[in-house]
Amino acid sequence: MQFNLPSNHGLSQDVQKDPDLLWRAQDGSPSLTDVQHAALAAGVARGTSLLVVAPTSTGKTHIGLWALMGWLFSDQPRHAVYLVTHRALARQKFEELTKLLCARHFQGDKGSIALATGDTVEDAEGHTPTQPLEVPVLVATYEKYLALVSGAGIREDMSQSLIICDEIQILGDESRGRNIEILLTLMKKARWGQLVGLSAVLDPSDAKHLSDWLGVKLIHLSSREKHLHYECRTPTRLLSFRTDAPDAGIQDQERPASAPDDLPAIIAQVLRQPHHLPAIVFCTSKKRVYETTGAYARSRRLTVSPTQSLLPGLRDSTAAARELSCYIPEGFAFHTADLLDAERRLVEEKIASKDIQLVFATSTLAAGVNFPFKTAIFDRWKRWNDRTKTHEPLPPSEFQNMAGRVGRMGTTGTHGSVLLTSTDGFADKKSIRIYLQPDQTNPLTPRITPQAFHQLSLQLVSSGMCETQEELEALLLSSFSATREQESNQTGLAHWTAQLNKSTAALRNWGFIL
Repeated sequence: MQFNLPSNHGLSQDVQKDPDLLWRAQDGSPSLTDVQHAALAAGVARGTSLLVVAPTSTGKTHIGLWALMGWLFSDQPRHAVYLVTHRALARQKFEELTKLLCARHFQGDKGSIALATGDTVEDAEGHTPTQPLEVPVLVATYEKYLALVSGAGIREDMSQSLIICDEIQILGDESRGRNIEILLTLMKKARWGQLVGLSAVLDPSDAKHLSDWLGVKLIHLSSREKHLHYECRTPTRLLSFRTDAPDAGIQDQERPASAPDDLPAIIAQVLRQPHHLPAIVFCTSKKRVYETTGAYARSRRLTVSPTQSLLPGLRDSTAAARELSCYIPEGFAFHTADLLDAERRLVEEKIASKDIQLVFATSTLAAGVNFPFKTAIFDRWKRWNDRTKTHEPLPPSEFQNMAGRVGRMGTTGTHGSVLLTSTDGFADKKSIRIYLQPDQTNPLTPRITPQAFHQLSLQLVSSGMCETQEELEALLLSSFSATREQESNQTGLAHWTAQLNKSTAALRNWGFIL
């Protein structure tokens, strides 16, 4: 921790006085994590573009907020886009920024901030803005923002725009990464005014490559402000690792009877230990969330009546609303992407106020959402893949991102606990050890490849983002994937150009481009 502001930090007096924007120690001095101090020293509040990579629970969200405050309230009108990975996170970030900005900085104008997800485009008044890309602050999922700029056209000059990219490692996601890389390439071409990328799970090499491609400064710190204690329980063994004692490595011992290895018993044990609460149980699917929540409710002998009275704030008598109205007064709840906004908002408010001690959730509650959890329990660490028809281990970076929801900055306690189980300790031992080493991350795999050029070229042309072969080449050959390919392949991008020529020839034959 650092208890001073770096010289030339760039924070306004209003920001320094706001407890929501700057933590302070008991003596009133600023309280900064090491990565926050480094980001301010590098100029994040003065318009400097950064890629910030640091473990979960090191206060990266505030770094984005400092950039936002410095950017919006300068002498000239400016525009900011806050990009996130999931709808639930977009909604929470939208509500946070509405509360933070509208009354204090936009003179109550709720049309100054808008939300854009696959579900909705609305401003803080609940109206649909006619030009969402022009509002001062837009919170959006990556794909929705790409859809908006595809429809309206990317600005030729984004020098008055701040782009905050939360969980920027989504660039390497197998199913989503390609479109997100296209979006970043388009914005890079339009020359953003400032970009702040945030990630907890990029390794040093990938972080360096990505920052070089983006053309931004890199802040990469591996130290944690709050530590995590990991445990994997098998039928016979107990594997453990502590981030505050990394030199000790993974400890492997016989599992004591006091450390149960089945989910109901683990939940019961955690609930008997107040210093481990509140706790979150991560499930690998929405179906598993409902199954495990229902099983826990039955263990408490709770039944949900079809005429269950609803809690304040819930108007629609959905099955979820009735269940939540029964469960929340008993101190537990569930959270999935299927919840209506009012249901989701109620659950998140109850988590934040610590009225709920136990939450069953999918990974949608893991993507950067800041709640005061002290324990994360993993129901399973393998999930079903419809494409391969097999159960596959969670990617290590995704697991660590979920585990990082505990031991958050601004919460009490010195560490968080992460618990998982394995029914076959010997066969799974190698996979499990990856999860017990939090510095292990997935490689940032580029997702634009020549094999996809036909589909990608058609997508770019049909959306109006490219009109000629020259524009297609300029875009695709300046992508992150192209840069990595050029570095690793002795023949450079000759095979990319050859395949792109075939794709554009097909588009010409179809009459799509000149």
